[in-house]
Amino acid sequence: MKSMLKVGAVLLTLTMALCQVEAVAQAPKELVYTVVEEQPEFPGGAAALSQYLAQNIKFPSSLMRKNYNTGPVSAKFIIDKAGKVHDVRITTKPLPKEMRKGMQEFMTAIIAAVEKMPRWRPGQVKGQSVSVFYTLPIEVNMQ
Repeated sequence: MKSMLKVGAVLLTLTMALCQVEAVAQAPKELVYTVVEEQPEFPGGAAALSQYLAQNIKFPSSLMRKNYNTGPVSAKFIIDKAGKVHDVRITTKPLPKEMRKGMQEFMTAIIAAVEKMPRWRPGQVKGQSVSVFYTLPIEVNMQ
């Protein structure tokens, strides 16, 4: 079973890089779409999502004291047919050694917040709920 998961992860990575394939296999009979007719939606929409993230992600004081610019940070995850979030991953710019501990703390906070999100309205293809690979940019504003 582990080898099947590794193959799925490789296909998912290739799909993101090439942006030419519409869906990849997650499990033997389930597809995870990268392009859908109707995108998944957080309960209450984009404003509610921004508020949720602001309330649930704490920016580490060690990074704040150093006024560290995180650069682009994204949470990438799957929203399944039922609207549940899983398989959360974080992407960032390369980190200098002295910032790794603070950024690790920040990324852990993002993962925890994303994993405990309420159910989303799932993505749709031809009127059917489908699993969707979703990328959520995380903006840090230290003002």
